Amino acid sequence: MADMNPILRNIYEQPAELERVLNDLTGPKLDQLRDIARQMSLAGELVLTSMGSALYSLMPMYEELRERGYRNVSLEETGDVIRHPERMSRNALYVLMSRSGESREVADFAVWCREHGYSTLAITMTPTSTMATNATIMLHDISTYDEIVCIKAYSTMALTGLLLVEMMDGRDRPDATLMANLHAAFDWMEQNKESILAQLEAVPFLAQAHGFYCLSRSYGINMMRSASLWLEETAKTPANVMSIDNFYHGPMEVIRSHAIVKAVTCPILFDVQPDERSRMIWDYVNQAVPDSLYFGPAGSDMPGGARFEIPELGLTGGWTMIVAALWFQLLSYQVAVANGIEPGFFYEEGWIVK
Repeated sequence: MADMNPILRNIYEQPAELERVLNDLTGPKLDQLRDIARQMSLAGELVLTSMGSALYSLMPMYEELRERGYRNVSLEETGDVIRHPERMSRNALYVLMSRSGESREVADFAVWCREHGYSTLAITMTPTSTMATNATIMLHDISTYDEIVCIKAYSTMALTGLLLVEMMDGRDRPDATLMANLHAAFDWMEQNKESILAQLEAVPFLAQAHGFYCLSRSYGINMMRSASLWLEETAKTPANVMSIDNFYHGPMEVIRSHAIVKAVTCPILFDVQPDERSRMIWDYVNQAVPDSLYFGPAGSDMPGGARFEIPELGLTGGWTMIVAALWFQLLSYQVAVANGIEPGFFYEEGWIVK
């Protein structure tokens, strides 16, 4: 893979790196995982915070906490948290996540918290970073670095956060069925990554879109936030994110008016929690703009200009995002290729900290 585009190489490395991180966290680091989860469960409040892709890596963790009944939990940009020290809580554990641990906001916030006596947990791929060395607790994600865009960093840090939540009920180790399903899912990703790209290569209209509407519901909206970032970073293509329900209350007019507006917008539906209303809205979308992208469960008969089936692999909620990410990472790569753009090319890399 030496001469492969680095974005594609990182995507293709992802299943093996997920397997490696899972084995590390449930093997050599199991005692540490258990201890950190216990401290999280004892905290009066959990504040999950980061910036950029790492903020999105926290979203599956947030969804799983909410699903399990934890209500005293919030998800906030560090740029907002650090500007409002009056809102800080002594009872809270601040969970910071960052690939480098040197992104300006999270690094500054970790230092500020140490100096002012607030408790922090740093989840990072860089244990010697400013964020990690100033945190109260640190958990190392051993995945290899991505070249530029966070690919393995997104999914392996999401996996790390989800495993911590899994252990918060005091169990000795993650549920055996969950573990088996994760290993099977990573195997499936490894076996199918090239065929997914081939399916995307066959879509004839990707180069025509000036932008995308990334639509879903519930935890799927968080996946769409990551998808929009990958499209914008990798393919330099704007992507808006909203629920399919809110899309119907106004922004739908962009699609209905496609014949009289200059921009060509391609709608994408990540079909979680489908019902008759989502079908009605998506039918309207496809009547107006046949060049749409549908990502949904196997067996669905929802329309779409191009349709992709995401298999049921025994994972639920936030856990499914780790697998679903593969489609949207490869989509961003293929949109770049279709537009004659080198995927992941950056004019300015000053924000990237390695």
